[in-house]
Amino acid sequence: MHKSIIIGTRDSNMAMQMANNVAWQLKEAAPEIKVEVRGFKSDGDKFMGDLATIGGKGAFVRNLDHKLLTGEIDCAVHSLKDIPGDIECHKDLKHLAMLEREDPRDCLVMREGLSEVSSDHVLATSSPRRRAFLKKLFPENKIIPLRGNVNTRFRKLREGEFDGMVLSYAGLVRLNLEQHVTRILSPDDFVPAVGQGVVCLKVRREDVNACQYLRLLNNTQAEITTTAEREMLWVLKGDCHSAIAGYCRFEGDQLFMTGVVAAPNGTDFIEASASQRAEASPEELGRKIAEELLEKGARKYLGACARLPLYS
Repeated sequence: MHKSIIIGTRDSNMAMQMANNVAWQLKEAAPEIKVEVRGFKSDGDKFMGDLATIGGKGAFVRNLDHKLLTGEIDCAVHSLKDIPGDIECHKDLKHLAMLEREDPRDCLVMREGLSEVSSDHVLATSSPRRRAFLKKLFPENKIIPLRGNVNTRFRKLREGEFDGMVLSYAGLVRLNLEQHVTRILSPDDFVPAVGQGVVCLKVRREDVNACQYLRLLNNTQAEITTTAEREMLWVLKGDCHSAIAGYCRFEGDQLFMTGVVAAPNGTDFIEASASQRAEASPEELGRKIAEELLEKGARKYLGACARLPLYS
């Protein structure tokens, strides 16, 4: 067992909050372990253009994974929704623990003084999934791209660059900004991203045994549900331009899952839902959802996206 561990994460306020929470939980669970948190800027944070040109969502995890591989850090803290689901984890790395899932829902934040969305309001998001669902809910509204950390997004909102934006509700709660939420979006109408609300701990495979204390932070339900969701994503091979949603949850002794592939403009939604006993294979549930989506014609909305490889 390690006597100390260096945890790495993105240097955004939200990512540092997640990593510090991991450190706090680890100190509670294994007080004999010395914990250090380090923040690093990712390619995705440095580049404000189209993520597809620098590797899609992988731009948020590539740098940290490289620091893991080179030994600069011992554990990478990722928001699971930022880890590409159509690319295998590097052979020398392993997802060791999934923390308890926070609220997976998205939320709408409007400019001060606005409590409703009207047809002349401009809404902002750069997520293909969020854009598609916004177009479904508000077909008459203009939707523009939005990049940057939470502080940057709130500044742009205050300055009137747009009238409303969609963000992760869990992220705003982490930063004590939930008082700005205008409307929490139901997962029935606005299906969350795969892995949304889950923090993932990644380590080197050679250190798995030495890092078993990190499993003390693993949440079994989060591990099972995200395994199903990511299996769906893996089978679909959706890229950074694909509007894909997937949400799996426990209800008693049953697992329920919904998967959605949408046209980017929100004019067509292909949906599949299924349930099974909780003790059955979550991979099987994810594959079942993906195969049904493909049978219903989802392939036409899963076009290839030009991007850099996640690992080189």
